[in-house]
Amino acid sequence: MRTVIYGSRPDGHAKVVAELLAPAAGLDLVGLIDDFPDNVDHRIGELGVIGTSADLPQIAARTAVRAAILGFGAGRGRSAIAAALIDAGLTLPVLVHPRALVAPSARLGPGCQVLPGAVVGPGAELGTGVLVNTGAIVEHDARLSDGVVIYSGAVLAGRVSVGVDVELGAGATVLPDVRIGARAAVGAGATVTADVADGQTVVGNPARPIRRAG
Repeated sequence: MRTVIYGSRPDGHAKVVAELLAPAAGLDLVGLIDDFPDNVDHRIGELGVIGTSADLPQIAARTAVRAAILGFGAGRGRSAIAAALIDAGLTLPVLVHPRALVAPSARLGPGCQVLPGAVVGPGAELGTGVLVNTGAIVEHDARLSDGVVIYSGAVLAGRVSVGVDVELGAGATVLPDVRIGARAAVGAGATVTADVADGQTVVGNPARPIRRAG
């Protein structure tokens, strides 16, 4: 299937999906999509920027592109971009690296990406565009909403609930039955023992909200 990558950083997640996930899925990569003019000259191997998201109808007509991969690693805005790509008529393939483990009863939404060494346990449900980075663990019956990003080595214990566009830092741990609200952020190495409110940033062990100046 002819596919574009949304994102173009040659030292970022676009490189990861181009080298690790797309080949494993047998996708035919056509080029990179980037909405930032300063990135127009970016290249990843033989792939260059072929337009912006506004150009997708013309690109699809010209190149027969039918699918897109989210090629950026941030949670902010991730769910909205995934929805826009779907609205443009593109498929968001589910990408699971051969060295990842996904339980048969787990459910992965469109555009989910599971990198090498990651684990998604039985009964887990991942929404659209969720990214489970290298070595991260999503345990049984966890519920992850659209656009969640789990950085390398993070662990979500059983029955955790995570809201839209949440970012969980590298090496963070979330204990069982904890709820993390929409667009919250968990710092690297934090241990989350209690619920996190929408939009809140928590750090430390045990995790505590960051105090805002003023």
